[in-house]
Amino acid sequence: MNPPFSPQNGKTDLTVRVLIVEDNLINQTFLSTLLRKYGVPSIVVNNGLEAVNFLKTQSVDLILMDIQMPVMDGLTATRQIRTQLGLTVPVVAVTSNPEYEARPRCREAGMDDFLSKPIQKKQLEAILERFLPPKEEKPPVIDQAYLLEITGGDNDLLTDLLSFFKSELPANRQALFDAVEQGNRVEFDHHAHRFRSSLNSLAMVNLAADLKKMEKNPTLTDAEIGEQLKALFHEISAGLKMLDGLIKD
Repeated sequence: MNPPFSPQNGKTDLTVRVLIVEDNLINQTFLSTLLRKYGVPSIVVNNGLEAVNFLKTQSVDLILMDIQMPVMDGLTATRQIRTQLGLTVPVVAVTSNPEYEARPRCREAGMDDFLSKPIQKKQLEAILERFLPPKEEKPPVIDQAYLLEITGGDNDLLTDLLSFFKSELPANRQALFDAVEQGNRVEFDHHAHRFRSSLNSLAMVNLAADLKKMEKNPTLTDAEIGEQLKALFHEISAGLKMLDGLIKD
């Protein structure tokens, strides 16, 4: 029987799941190609600073972090990911240094596991199995039956709704992220409630439901809400592309 992650049974998920932080082109190519064979989408950045900046606006499920890089090394980047960004995403060290020397420093920086170079496929498979459990199938971004109920199949109405939503989107996004950054849950709940109405107007009912789960939820930290918001707006972008396609058709 094939392991959960193998070239034979990998199913591609279009959402980026792994961030590769590596300055060596050969290692970049090796890791991204191998992950693609496993059906795991990835994106590559060249150093720790690029990784930190990327994670300010995007979310991933796993980070493969080289230790020695120019501009910002992997240990410093991991500390910033943990302390400044407040993220708990798994970070796996990737290094050619002897494990007995590197592992204590990696743990101290907040890393979760360790991959030795040259990377062996079985080692990588074990990391993927540990940190990337198969994702549950997501409900559709657009509820097309509800969309038809809203618009009655009127493309002009859909165009107007879509245009208004897009015009308001930057301000809505900024208001939500500002409230989270300031730790102001009252403001966040207020803006989230209003924005849910906008999502429902374009039949993004499942995304509206996801946003509602963030409201008045004391079990979520500000950092966790920030991560969920990043994922939400990624899905919104996909939904808008789908709606643009419906209008063109």
